[in-house]
Amino acid sequence: MRELIYTVVEAFYRKATNDVLIGYHFTKFSDPEVLGPHLERITSFWEMQLTGTTSVPINGPFQLLFTHLKLHIKPGELGRWIVLFHQTLDSLEAEVDQPQIKEINALWKQRIAMFELRFKSHPQMFTGNF
Repeated sequence: MRELIYTVVEAFYRKATNDVLIGYHFTKFSDPEVLGPHLERITSFWEMQLTGTTSVPINGPFQLLFTHLKLHIKPGELGRWIVLFHQTLDSLEAEVDQPQIKEINALWKQRIAMFELRFKSHPQMFTGNF
């Protein structure tokens, strides 16, 4: 399962890094020494979200809101992140021949929707208004 999650995370970061709207948030990840450990941590985050556990030890808690607060995200950027992540999941579903992929994608999209609500319930997360 972790390999599948890593594949999605890595594909998403490729999309996001090159995206005209949100790519600037990902510029620090053009350095492989920064990207590699980050992808592993984000993979662990999503593994916890999707399975309730992680198969590798994690260093410290995930502080999702605090970590993203300093990015000064614009409201539309959250929407763009969601679109790109959904596109990544949909592409995976079309490419990977595994029976559980639809179930995993549905759960993943539910978790994304939950995080969208959490972010929007903290207006200090964003610069500008919705």
